Amino acid sequence: MVSTFSDEVLQPLLFFRFITLYRKHDAYVLTGAGNRFLTDHISELPAPVRPSYKDDDYLRRSRTARFALTVYRSGLSLFQTELAALEESGACYLTAQARTRGTNPWGSTRLAALLRLGDMICGAHYIERGIGKLSLTDELNALNNSTARFSHITRGLIYTGESYDSILSELDAEEEHPSPRMISYGEAYSKLQMPVFLIPSNEIGAQQLCLMAQPNYRAKLTQLALGSSGLPPPADHPEWDAMYQGVPFIMAADMDFHRIDAAAEGAIASGMGPAYLVAIKGQEDVLKKRYKATGLAQKVFTFSREKPELKAVLSLHTPSDRQYETQEGGVIHVPSFPEHRKDEKQARQ
Repeated sequence: MVSTFSDEVLQPLLFFRFITLYRKHDAYVLTGAGNRFLTDHISELPAPVRPSYKDDDYLRRSRTARFALTVYRSGLSLFQTELAALEESGACYLTAQARTRGTNPWGSTRLAALLRLGDMICGAHYIERGIGKLSLTDELNALNNSTARFSHITRGLIYTGESYDSILSELDAEEEHPSPRMISYGEAYSKLQMPVFLIPSNEIGAQQLCLMAQPNYRAKLTQLALGSSGLPPPADHPEWDAMYQGVPFIMAADMDFHRIDAAAEGAIASGMGPAYLVAIKGQEDVLKKRYKATGLAQKVFTFSREKPELKAVLSLHTPSDRQYETQEGGVIHVPSFPEHRKDEKQARQ
């Protein structure tokens, strides 16, 4: 989280004691004064979560916070207090908002958030090595039951984590002590029939969310990559996104490895492969390792971020440096922050 915010942002918040450094886990947490300040001045925030310093609670919340910051950077609407908001693309609902109100509709499931991305609703899970096991049936029931009102919308899952490698380290790990009910994320991943998108909780993940929030994003990105050089795929291979120079072309920027695996393997089986893959910068290393090094792809292209159409889509949200305006049109006044007092505060730390 520290890498998301500059020292220029953090130091005034520390000085006014709105946040504090929780040294045990090397992270900043909101103080009581910070909570009161937000409650007094920003009415559209969700209900505050009761503070907890239990290790399990802290780890779960810090993981959710990493993903929430990624959603925030992507420009998606983060602070949705009702599931009905998922009717619109670009909305995110954090399940923590309903876990503290006397009843817990999510039970012990690990579903951290629900996101509406284009014509899909995705449940998000935070994944890292040794994260533990889950009941796949319970997780899917929670996702389907909570989104039953959106019967016309496709379902998917997001596996998020610190990085692509961190997520894959758990998915590729061998199952230890298998049981009929509780299984590893790797085993669950192999059983899932719905799309599963790997989206890290960092800047690359935020850009990936920007792309996926666009309607019909795969077709649009394919057109952007190939222009008039691309041809439609054969009718018997709809899993390919296009044909380029007689070679199957696969849009891999959404990191849906189930779909990419099937498309790349289909290209080999058809006698036309290995395929061409295209992605955004920051994704190429994991794709080359998974597909080019194994012979499933002959090239992995990356988009030029200088293309105006792509640059506009990948532009991450940056808060305005103007005064914060309340719904009533007023502004919040904070006293100036003299440099000598800042130096004294840092010296005491």
